[in-house]
Amino acid sequence: LERISVRGLGIIDAVELEFPGGFAALTGETGAGKSLLVESLKLLCGQRAQTDMVRTGDERLAVEGVFSISGNSEVSDVLEELGIPESEVVVLRREVLEAGRGRCWINDTSVTAGALQRIAPQLMAIHGQHEQYGLSESGAQRNLVDDFAGHVDLLEKVQAKHQAWQNAAAELARLSSAQATRRDRLDAISYQLQEINSAGPHENEDEELRNRRLVLRHAARIAELSKSLFDDLSDGDAAVDDGLARAERDLAEIAECGLPVRDGVARIAEARLQIEDVVREIQGLKDAADSDPDELESIETRLHLLDQLMLKYGGSLIEVLAHRDALVRERGELESVEDRLDEAQIAADAALGDYDGAAVKLDVSRRKAGDRFAAKVEKVLRKLAMDGTRLEFRWQTKVEASSPLQRDGQPVAFDANGVNECVLFLAANPGEELRPMARIASGGELSRVHLALRTVLRSCRSSAGLTLLFDEVDSGLGGATAAALA
Repeated sequence: LERISVRGLGIIDAVELEFPGGFAALTGETGAGKSLLVESLKLLCGQRAQTDMVRTGDERLAVEGVFSISGNSEVSDVLEELGIPESEVVVLRREVLEAGRGRCWINDTSVTAGALQRIAPQLMAIHGQHEQYGLSESGAQRNLVDDFAGHVDLLEKVQAKHQAWQNAAAELARLSSAQATRRDRLDAISYQLQEINSAGPHENEDEELRNRRLVLRHAARIAELSKSLFDDLSDGDAAVDDGLARAERDLAEIAECGLPVRDGVARIAEARLQIEDVVREIQGLKDAADSDPDELESIETRLHLLDQLMLKYGGSLIEVLAHRDALVRERGELESVEDRLDEAQIAADAALGDYDGAAVKLDVSRRKAGDRFAAKVEKVLRKLAMDGTRLEFRWQTKVEASSPLQRDGQPVAFDANGVNECVLFLAANPGEELRPMARIASGGELSRVHLALRTVLRSCRSSAGLTLLFDEVDSGLGGATAAALA
């Protein structure tokens, strides 16, 4: 942590602190605002914000922390996961409005409080009297051992194998579900295919039928108008076609006299050809209108059938035909589901076996690292007036009846981080029985254990750059113990 800026928090109007490397102590009389600075860092860690934290008279509180992350690969991984560009520093910023809303940023990228909770453990660890901050949780203790061990390759392999098993298990579940409903689904597919195939629709058939229906509905009027047009254009005494023919001959004779009217002859000839095209179109329309009286009823029936298909299986005949093709493919899959289910079961079993093999190697590494870690922490605790304290990281599985993974004949829980759960056991005095630390440690003992754990981890690769904040870590201690802690 290089710098922190706080505005509008409790009694704090505005304050900005820069921290040199190494140890820094915040001191002052009661009510000076030391705890508020701690609260500001908790806000940057994603802790739930209360509107009454906003300074009276202000509309908002704002906290900003600047962290140097040079060489911290864990922070880089989280930034990549959150889609935030990597840089040499991470700036966490949070605002809480008096009205109740709040906003968070990481490097000027707007994020949720959950994103702060995701990245904060890679930047700082906070410990206060009687507040364990996850130190007594199994997952947190397991992470401490992993930090000490530095077996990133084993962890990543377990995570990758777990993802592969999840994918295989999902496919197995999908096929199992398909098998369970296979008969009913095949019956439904058969019914739908029979309905579509018996109708035998073809693409754009409905448009063709609607055009034909339009002609038939107006057949009488079309016949009447067609006769009138024939008379006007070609069959009547004053037919346009005959008149144009005479005009063409007369103009041609004028042209033979040497006058420049041959272009007019060509245009009249072109007009005659266009009139003839119109006459042929009218004849075709008249022929189309001359039909079986029952044809219109047949078209109406056919269109009704096609409309029903489109209502059920798509908004157009193209979609109906696409649905038919999809049904044929699905039927093929269902008919071979038995063979595919066997293959999926074999694949899921193999993926689970691969995961278990990787998890066992991780378990072995964790046990060895846990023993070394505990021994180093005990040495530090001897310097903190806890001589004779014994620590032990114990590993155990959790029985879960629905789990497909078996250990010693029992189904056990597992996830992307492995199988064994971790419990840190502590005996604070010589001759005492080892018991879970979370149940027996006092506030002062927890403070010193936490300090010892972090002291050892700072000598390891992953926590070297972590900012540690101890809130009144000396509370309840005195004499030689306080001096040792100091």
